[in-house]
Amino acid sequence: MSERAARVKGSTGGGSKREAGKSGGTLDSLEAVLRASASPKDWGKLADAAGMSAIPGTGKSRAKADYSAYFYALPTGDRGPLYLYGDLRPVPGEKTNAQLKLRWEMMPEGPTPERIRSSSRAVGGWPKVLQRIAAGWPGNKAVTVDVTATFVVDEAAYRPLRALRLKPAPSSVRPHRLTQTAVAWSVDPPSGPVAQLSIARLRTTEFVLVASGRQPLTLGPDIAAELEGAVWEGARKFLEAT
Repeated sequence: MSERAARVKGSTGGGSKREAGKSGGTLDSLEAVLRASASPKDWGKLADAAGMSAIPGTGKSRAKADYSAYFYALPTGDRGPLYLYGDLRPVPGEKTNAQLKLRWEMMPEGPTPERIRSSSRAVGGWPKVLQRIAAGWPGNKAVTVDVTATFVVDEAAYRPLRALRLKPAPSSVRPHRLTQTAVAWSVDPPSGPVAQLSIARLRTTEFVLVASGRQPLTLGPDIAAELEGAVWEGARKFLEAT
């Protein structure tokens, strides 16, 4: 868990039916990984249509065509304080299979770097860039993504179920004192998309909940809010109101 959560917490907003931040848990970061198969030419067209920038050191050569590209997108409207980073790359050794990683996270402190602002202008910010990706996606827009969400949870609202709580008392392995600061579980069968779950102490009044798994969705401008809501609902099963 980064120190960003101690400063500012946000949500992807944008019409989520159940924003975690309104019910005791606040989104700190969200990551979705999409995979699909298409020709390198089609992946290059997607990168161009979305306004992505070529990753330094890649590009066309006599030996191969590398469509690796990236973008930054600042939030617009009511999308909250998280910005979006996207990274499109071929799967190693498989030119036609690509991976698109989308990650929403807090802006660093201080002025927004020019590289982020200029890239965001090129793609139209988000959610506009997500509309462009959906429009240019080479294949079925109904996909299944690997998703990981990190929430900061206020213990005034929720605490983990008893079986999932951190041990309150330290252990001793002479001459050492061991304090449990994090715990992790696999979830079988998954709770919604949640197949892995971990809890870590942030401070006396808050803990960090990280949940991950797989979620089907249809590409479009509101996938962040959809993923945030689905993961929070799946993880909330393992919390109890205080």
